[in-house]
Amino acid sequence: MFNTKKLFALAIALLIVAVAVFAGALWVSHRQPADTIFPGVVVHDRISLIHVDLEGLTQAQAEKDLVQAFPAPETLAITLKAAGQQWILTWAEAGQSYDFAATAATAYRVGRETPRPEWGKTVQVDPVLIPADPARVTAYLEQLAPALSASPIDAQLQIAGANVVMVPAQPGQDLDIPASTEAIVAALAQGTDTVSLVLSTTLPQRTEVEPAYSHAQALLSQSFVLVAEDPLFTAADGITLDEILVADESPLPALAYHATFTATPAQVAGWLAPLPRSQDIQLNFKTAAIYAWLMEIASQVNGRRELNVDTTLVQVMSALRVQQHRAKASITHPATTYVVQPGDTLSLIAYNHQLPMWQLVKANSDVDPGAIDIGQELVIPSLDVLFPQPIIPDKRIEISLGEQKMRVYVQDQQAFTFTISSGISRTPTIAGQYQVLFKEENAFARRWNLDMPYFMGIYEEGDGFYNGIHELPITASGWRLSPGVLGWPASFGCIILDEGDAETLFRWAEVGTLVRVMGYAPGTPTWQQTLADLAPLETEEDE
Repeated sequence: MFNTKKLFALAIALLIVAVAVFAGALWVSHRQPADTIFPGVVVHDRISLIHVDLEGLTQAQAEKDLVQAFPAPETLAITLKAAGQQWILTWAEAGQSYDFAATAATAYRVGRETPRPEWGKTVQVDPVLIPADPARVTAYLEQLAPALSASPIDAQLQIAGANVVMVPAQPGQDLDIPASTEAIVAALAQGTDTVSLVLSTTLPQRTEVEPAYSHAQALLSQSFVLVAEDPLFTAADGITLDEILVADESPLPALAYHATFTATPAQVAGWLAPLPRSQDIQLNFKTAAIYAWLMEIASQVNGRRELNVDTTLVQVMSALRVQQHRAKASITHPATTYVVQPGDTLSLIAYNHQLPMWQLVKANSDVDPGAIDIGQELVIPSLDVLFPQPIIPDKRIEISLGEQKMRVYVQDQQAFTFTISSGISRTPTIAGQYQVLFKEENAFARRWNLDMPYFMGIYEEGDGFYNGIHELPITASGWRLSPGVLGWPASFGCIILDEGDAETLFRWAEVGTLVRVMGYAPGTPTWQQTLADLAPLETEEDE
């Protein structure tokens, strides 16, 4: 019979042996050299997902295994992206790599400087990185920067044909190297495979095309018209001013010459020059182009007239600057020549050319006034010498010497008609074209000791002596001279008006108003008193 006690003793003995064997095995398993890495210690890279078990390895062995297990820095890279482009930056270029010696040392310290891995479990050690070198990353980015740099585009104004085109401003960009360097270094450290570079926006300096845009649009909205008008008749016009006006219904035309010259919007566009400034665009003008257009027009002006191109250019430019589509041309009258004919005297030539004699003498300073010869050529000065003031438009005074009448016009409509007295035969009023040169409400004629109310000088008869228009003169004693003289030549050259008429004209007329004196005065009847009778001159000098 089997002995139960013996069987129990045998089982106890076997258990003791098994425990001893297990403990021995356990002791053997935990017993290892002091310079090796503890079991359960592994290096795990979250970037490449590489897993290396370093159990039982010395630091040198662990470093060697890590070098073999991990890729070289030249094969690792990060993608840089910006503005639709991308570049590959390797770890080697960035100066980043694994520090395998430091990684092995970290693994070796597990269980020694940190808690020991529990039985059957592992401790993952991150590989130690040598971080990217910001200086090397910056140097790399500096090479990329030109490809990402775009200068801002200022707003532009283009004129094509008769169209004005506005080109809007566009911002530029530059690579923000410091911010991009920081982003790349951080992304490499975190194991990110892509990073967006940081771009900075550069704003254009000029975003406005005004005022040039609106200015150009206004100028090109219609044609530009140059108006050439001249109220002064010349010999080439076929009208002689010595013709007598026989009726109110037949005045001379307001204008002796009228012409218009048109530049189309396409032509005007060729005159415009947008001038970019710091913040906007201003519209300038091509002087040479406008001058060339005026030179073409100058060849078309006729009738012994000339286009003053320089003055007209200024007027055209002034109109364009204020967005006007119309300007007035400056018309001048060139000097002419005259060949002395039999029976001519200098005074007769001056009278026939409707000039004060002193103007003819001045223009021919090398000629002896009392000794001109038949066939001799004389200079007839320009009509412009009698018009130092701008001529007032839409107003004119016409004097008919033959009728002894004055007619006053406003915009070709007759406003007044006055009876006059002109100069007597030995001191005639010179027919011609003049203007109101100055006005004196109470002029004094020193030579006759007479007051000449409402005096308006119209031409200089001699040095400092003016013939003009005035009211019936008044003596020093207050006596109004010869009210019955009107209707017949009676003066020393002036045009005399009745009381009230002279004041009306004086208030109406402006300095610069055109005055036309036409025809020949009739002889004064012997019974009609003149100023020569009432206030005789000691010498035959004009008033």
